Amino acid sequence: MRLKVDGKEVEAREGALLLEVAEVPTLCHHPHTETQGLCRLCLVEADGRLLPACATRAQEGMEVRTETEELRTYRKTLLEWLALTTDLSLAPDLQALLARYGADPGRWGEVAGRKEREALRDNPFFLRDYARCVNCRRCVDACGDGIMGVYALTWEGRGLLAHPTTPLGRPLPETPCVFCGNCVQVCPTGALRPLALEVE
Repeated sequence: MRLKVDGKEVEAREGALLLEVAEVPTLCHHPHTETQGLCRLCLVEADGRLLPACATRAQEGMEVRTETEELRTYRKTLLEWLALTTDLSLAPDLQALLARYGADPGRWGEVAGRKEREALRDNPFFLRDYARCVNCRRCVDACGDGIMGVYALTWEGRGLLAHPTTPLGRPLPETPCVFCGNCVQVCPTGALRPLALEVE
C-alpha cells in the first residue's frame, strides 16, 4: 500500500504499524514485549487525528505528519515531566530526546516524583531501582505474555505512584522468577540493571 509521511510517498506492507514506516521517537514500545500505546511519545497526526504510531496500522492513502509544532510541544512537555520526576541519568536515548526537543524540566519547579525510591537488592543478579523507572511496562510484559510467561513481575499503584513490583511485594527469589534477564534487557532507563555493573 502507499501512504504519505511528512509529504513524501512511502510504501508499506499490509498490516504494518505506522512506527515501521515513520521515524518517530518511542519509549514503551518494544518488538518482543508487545508493549504499546502507553507512553504516547510516538503520537503522530494522521488524517487530522493524533494517534500512537506504535499501535496504529498504516492504511492506503493515509497522510501522516510526525513533527508538527503541536507534536513537538507535546513531546517536549512529556519528556520534561519524565525528567522532573525520574532519574534519567542512565537513559542516554531519553537524554538525547530531551536535547533534541529543547526540554527544560526546571521550568515546572519542584515536583514530587519517583526519584526518592530506594533501590531493591533482593537477589544476587540484578538491581531493581525504581527511582529510574518511567512506567513503560516493558519489564512486566517481558516477564508475562510478551516473552517468558512466568509473571514474576506485576503492576501496582496509579499515576506517579505506579510502578512494577512482584506479586504481594515478595522478594524476587520468592516469586516464579527464573532470573532469565529478559526484564533487564528490555529496560530503557537502567531501572533494572545487573548487579555486576554496580560499583560499591
